[in-house]
Amino acid sequence: MFLSVFYLAICLATITACMTLGPPDFSVMVYGAAVMVAIVGVPHGGLDHWTGRRLLESRFESHWWMMFFPGYLSLSAIVALSWVLFPVATVIGFFLVSAWHFGREDQYSSMSQKLSSRFTTATKHLSAIALGGLVIWIPAIFRPDEMELLLRIIVPGDSKTQAKQIVTIAGWIAMVMCPLGGLFFCSRLIDRGRDWNAWVAPATAVLAATTPILVSFTAFFCLWHSILGLSRLRLQEGITGVAFLRSVLPLSVLAVCGVAISGWWLIPSTEGSSIDTVLASLKTLFIGLSAIAVPHLLLHEWSEFTGPRAPHQGICCDGS
Repeated sequence: MFLSVFYLAICLATITACMTLGPPDFSVMVYGAAVMVAIVGVPHGGLDHWTGRRLLESRFESHWWMMFFPGYLSLSAIVALSWVLFPVATVIGFFLVSAWHFGREDQYSSMSQKLSSRFTTATKHLSAIALGGLVIWIPAIFRPDEMELLLRIIVPGDSKTQAKQIVTIAGWIAMVMCPLGGLFFCSRLIDRGRDWNAWVAPATAVLAATTPILVSFTAFFCLWHSILGLSRLRLQEGITGVAFLRSVLPLSVLAVCGVAISGWWLIPSTEGSSIDTVLASLKTLFIGLSAIAVPHLLLHEWSEFTGPRAPHQGICCDGS
């Protein structure tokens, strides 16, 4: 419950701040997102070798890493290359699998699991895409111009036409997924009315509709999804919070130092090139994030079906 209440409070505070003070400067949003991803998001994916070892060590023993790292990094490289070769299909596919992964992570909680056990497997996955993807689907409907502008910055090459195509397709998907998300939310609310976790979806929807995309996505990804995933990973590994923090902290420190050094190194002397630096940083952030995210989410879904499960997965939603 603690993590859910914390995230709901963050949503309320962020919405209030943006409505009263106005949205942050674009460069502040970009570098703020980079720092938050470095602190929380990097450890969230940077410990994937723990999951890989757990899945592969029983078969390959001490050579498990020879199977894990080449496959993981090769898939990451393919995703990054696909942004250049097939940008429209890659971005739409990334939207869908990210929404699915976000929703699946939420379903791993004990209360959500009780609800989803009444559904067929197909309905579980559809619910995951609909509810987990609200941070994507809501902006596609309510902030399409902003989404198109961001995509024109992020997608490599001459991306004006491609960005418009992506937003159009995402809008079509959103017109289906948002009503479905409302139905799934009502079902969850009826089934588990006291589950604070159920209110994360509508809070995310309101946040995504009323604040800039970089703000809403960073808040959801870093302060809900990544923390939830880290909590579940700690339980799967069966280690104490202090020991887990010792493992996570070096990754966060290195990532933050990398962001700081990159920012210092790339600080230009003219205003025009400063804008170019911000745009390049945003492109690097999102393409790099997607390149890591795809093997990450596939690995954890594989772990859910074939690997050892945490005995009490739902505890992660309580922040304990």
